Amino acid sequence: MRNFIIVGLLFLMTSCGKNEEKQGPKEQLNFQKYFKFIRDAVNSSDENKGNRSVQLNNGILLTKAYVKDSLTLKFDLWQASLIEVIDKPTSIEANFSMPIDPSNKSAQKAIVLSSLIDKSKKELTDKLKVGIQVSISGNFIEKEGFIDIDSYSNYKFSKNVFDNPEFKIELTRID
Repeated sequence: MRNFIIVGLLFLMTSCGKNEEKQGPKEQLNFQKYFKFIRDAVNSSDENKGNRSVQLNNGILLTKAYVKDSLTLKFDLWQASLIEVIDKPTSIEANFSMPIDPSNKSAQKAIVLSSLIDKSKKELTDKLKVGIQVSISGNFIEKEGFIDIDSYSNYKFSKNVFDNPEFKIELTRID
């Protein structure tokens, strides 16, 4: 009986903390962890403004290199939530959110992938419904060797683009 109780306690201890949701392929999870690491490093240097600026600039450069070299500007079947659809004259802007922290599902603490989709691409536009969880594939947009990382919204209390980064993408598939 004693061994049974010990085994039960060990099982409970090892199963605690495994409730963290892990969604998406390994490349996506690594990308999200990478962002979280840089964001936390920049935010921890609040008191030293010079160091913060250097860390932020280095983080942006390293992230651009990561997207270009490690991901080869592509992503496949990444799990995301569709948070916004904006109708434009010839296209639809779709913004997809991937949480940086699994415990915080807010679009204000997420990596946002933003795509302009031609309205004639019905196989993509017909699947756009705000609030749904989807698998998306596509390419990060690079213009003349430049990958743009911007803040998704006017997130006033943070000057860290890693709190809410937005990437422009070309969406090739949505499931």
